[in-house]
Amino acid sequence: MKRLRILLCDDEAQILSLLQSVLESEYTVIGTAEDGQALIAAAQALRPDLVLTDIDMPRMDGIEAVQEIRKTLPDCRVIFHTSRTEPEVMAAAFSAGADGYLIKGSSQSLVSAIRTVVRHAWDRDEELAIGRNAQPML
Repeated sequence: MKRLRILLCDDEAQILSLLQSVLESEYTVIGTAEDGQALIAAAQALRPDLVLTDIDMPRMDGIEAVQEIRKTLPDCRVIFHTSRTEPEVMAAAFSAGADGYLIKGSSQSLVSAIRTVVRHAWDRDEELAIGRNAQPML
């Protein structure tokens, strides 16, 4: 089975390093970025299956970056990994196209959460494809 290709984005180098070390056992980390503008450029160049990004970053925040990424990579999955817990921020993240929203904390729950988001996102795609190809019953 093909390993999921993940692009990571966080303005804190230590968090990027931690994320990469935690995720590399199950996924292929294809790149990292430290701000929203760099995330957009990396996503367009690398075409990841999944973007795991923070929200609060310099130059451009993660929500704005994801809105731009969705324009050119609509099938790319997005999970926000952030310390922001305000309902309005969460709502903005999902409006921008998030498939998941994780509060920074345990690395064990991070891997489990990514598995869950990926499984549900791909299951939803299969259901949509089946629905598009369904023949009317007469």
